[in-house]
Amino acid sequence: MTDHNNFDFDAFKQAAIKGLYEGKPLTGENGLFAPLLKHFLESALEGEMDKHLSETRSTQQNRRNGKTTKRVKSSAGLLDLQTPRDRTGRRKVKFTL
Repeated sequence: MTDHNNFDFDAFKQAAIKGLYEGKPLTGENGLFAPLLKHFLESALEGEMDKHLSETRSTQQNRRNGKTTKRVKSSAGLLDLQTPRDRTGRRKVKFTL
C-alpha cells in the first residue's frame, strides 16, 4: 500500500472522547465517526487501485496518475475523498454509501 497510512488514530480517539462529552453524535451528519469513515474509504480505494494495477501490469503499461477529489454523500454527511487515478483512466470508482 502507499503512504496513505498517515491517519492519526490517537488524535481521532481524543477528539471522539471530547465530542462525546460535549454531546456530539457518533453517526449521522457530521458525526464523530466521519473522519474514520473517510480514512477507511480512501484506504479501500487505494487497495482497489493496487489490485487493479497488479492485474493489468502484464498486459499494459499502466500506473498511478495522482489523485482527484470526489465529493460523496454518506450517512456521515458530505465527504471529500481523495481517489487514486491510473494513467489509462480505465479504473472507474463506483461505490455506494
